Amino acid sequence: MDTKLVWGAVIVAAGRGTRLGRAKQLLDVAGVPLVGWCMRTFAGIAEIGDVAIVAELEAIEPMRALAASIFETTPFVVVAGGATRQESVSNGINALSERCTAILVHDGARPLVRASDVLAGMAEVRPGRGAILAAPMSDTIKVVDATTMTVLRTLDRQTLWAAQTPQFATRADLRRAHAEARKHAILATDEAALLERLGCEVAVVASSGDNIKVTQLGDLARVQSQLSERLEHGHTEEEVMLVEVFVDATLVDAICVELESRGGRIDSVERDLPSGAAVRAYVAGSAMRGFGDCFEAFGDGRATFTAHFSHYAGRGERDSGGLR
Repeated sequence: MDTKLVWGAVIVAAGRGTRLGRAKQLLDVAGVPLVGWCMRTFAGIAEIGDVAIVAELEAIEPMRALAASIFETTPFVVVAGGATRQESVSNGINALSERCTAILVHDGARPLVRASDVLAGMAEVRPGRGAILAAPMSDTIKVVDATTMTVLRTLDRQTLWAAQTPQFATRADLRRAHAEARKHAILATDEAALLERLGCEVAVVASSGDNIKVTQLGDLARVQSQLSERLEHGHTEEEVMLVEVFVDATLVDAICVELESRGGRIDSVERDLPSGAAVRAYVAGSAMRGFGDCFEAFGDGRATFTAHFSHYAGRGERDSGGLR
């Protein structure tokens, strides 16, 4: 992952729920409003420095209250959506702080997104190259004549992937993609299509979980079941991140103290690298909240870090080596 990128997240939660029959973003699902689940995931990702939530006008205040209860240390803003998803995303991009040099866009109706998948998508991004989460198609896909409702041809499903979110790009590429779309009156259903028009490469990252989008009533039941199960296991297990810090040698002790104050376990310290030192540690994902801002403050340009999903560990195992 390019550690020089500062990430902003746009959560699109401005849909009217036409197919579901009602607005869905604030529906209670396993004890939490639907959109709150992805907020929780993003709040635990240290690389995300700012969040913009796009909502319907009438939902702005309750959305702001929900976000305030989740993003304890991450700056966020709630803005009104537009007439189309594309316009809503553009509003979210423009609302993010200028310090964000890379942006991920996520549908708030996808509550099951995993932090490890988000980090994997981030790792693919650089100028001229974006990324998407996606899943390989399991069904055989037919191209159908809409008038006669007969099959025209069958597509090779080995080459077909269903696009999901988040979708990732540098801020410069994403802004240029949206500007070009407005200029030429292009309307696309996702950011990847706009990036492709610019000639940007788009990497596909296979999602590791069931990252479905809630559009039908049946989806709600499916998501409810999985989130309830996640909550049940969440009392005993949590994600552990492998954190690797590359730092000026004079800052090693401060970095170690900060990581240990978050319940982390220092795995190794290499002090004799040509350009400084490296610290490797395991830290519970929930304990990484706010680490990016803290790190930026005392790193003073002399330190970079990466964080990757490592494994799951029992919450009671921290003091007994569960963090490896």
